Order: sequence, then C-alpha cells, then structure tokens
Amino acid sequence: MMRVLETFDGERELTLATLAARSKLVKSSVYRILFTLERLGYVGKNGDGRYSITSRMARLAGRARPHSDLPSLAQPFMVELVRKFQETINLGVLDGDEVLYIRVLESPHAFRLAAHAGIRSPLHSTALGKALLSTLAKNEVEKILKSYNFRRYTRNTICDASQFMRDLARVRRRGYAVDNMEDSEGARCLGAPIFDGDGRGVAALSISGPVSRVRRARDPEMTAALVAVCRQISKLLGYSTERASFARSGV
Repeated sequence: MMRVLETFDGERELTLATLAARSKLVKSSVYRILFTLERLGYVGKNGDGRYSITSRMARLAGRARPHSDLPSLAQPFMVELVRKFQETINLGVLDGDEVLYIRVLESPHAFRLAAHAGIRSPLHSTALGKALLSTLAKNEVEKILKSYNFRRYTRNTICDASQFMRDLARVRRRGYAVDNMEDSEGARCLGAPIFDGDGRGVAALSISGPVSRVRRARDPEMTAALVAVCRQISKLLGYSTERASFARSGV
C-alpha cells in the first residue's frame, strides 16, 4: 500500500497503468489497493479514471511530520527544566494502555529517578499517564479503562476506576497531574499535556524526583514552569486556544 502511495510523490493525478508501472506491481494488485484507499478516503478518483491523493491524506501527513520530530522539538525545553529544577524530565506518549517514554533527561543528582527512552509505564499511577488520559474524551478513557489492570504499586496507588476518573477531573481543572508516591515509594512526579494543531493531546512532560526534593510546597513553582513549557511546545505544533480548549466537555 505504501509503495502505491509513494508513487504519487507530489504529482496531482495518475492513471492506474502509470501507478502500476511506477510501483512495479501488477494492475490487479494496484487496483485493489486503490479501491481500499478510496473507501478509506485517502485517494480519490475523477471522471476520466485518474487517481489523486485527497486532502485527508495531506492533513494526516502534515500532522505526522511535527510529531515524529517531537523529541527534538522538546529537547531544548527539557534541558531548561533540568537546569532550573535539577530533576529528571520525561517526555511520553500514549501507546495503547501504557505510557511510552520517547525522551528522558536525567537529573544530575546522584540520587535520582532513573529512566530511559523506550521504557513503558502504567497510566493510572504516573503523572505522564494521567496527563495523557486527561486530554481524551470520556468515552475514550472508558474504553481504555474497560479492561485495564489497576495494579497496586504502593499504598497510594489509585486502584478504583471511579476514584481514578475523579482524579482525572482534578487534572483537567488545574492543568497538571500529580503522582504522589503512587508508582514508586519515595518518588513524586508532576506532569502536563502537550497538544497539536487540532487540539489533541499528543504527548506529556513530567518532572520526577525523590519526594524530599519534589516537595508539595514546590508544586506551584514547578507546575507553573512545566505547564508554560508544554504550552510553548504545543504552540510550535500549531495549537491555539482559539481553536481548541484543554477542558473538553464530558470528561
């Protein structure tokens, strides 16, 4: 399928014969691929039988480019947060019913929360997970939680779906999430979401460290800086408060 799509390569319209020749596939195979793409809305067919890429595919491609470069885009902001607070900064995305870490800058302290890109964490016990889920509509959250395992990691872990939904409501109201020794004993994390140009939550950033340093008394200072950075990154991704609102109804 991708071979056929790549054959267009900026050209406005192409015939079935041309697509088959350039992709080096037989016509019958190309026809079936085009039929599927047309039904999905990614390819259109005009009156003389020529095929073209639709605006839906163009929008999809336009969204994919900045997101694929999100770690590089967020890097300087993460560096600044490490410099300011001397704690580990994590960038994560929603991957199924887990958080996938895609960039981690560790604290310079010898005693720190260690992590690395590629690891996965639960949604219900982490600030990243809560921040990511808080951007979804209620039905999307419920779909994820329907078969979700609310595993207990510490005595503070929220293991009840109703209680967790109330916690998400608090995240939405204040604009940031808190993991208060819910994933690991002695560790505390603060997280906030990042949005794209369509107002969708595409990632989240968190500050994590030992509870002795990421103290509740520092929440106002840390969350203000974290939310401000997430807004800056969101703006670079095309997010505008005029087009979308963080507080989506029904969650």
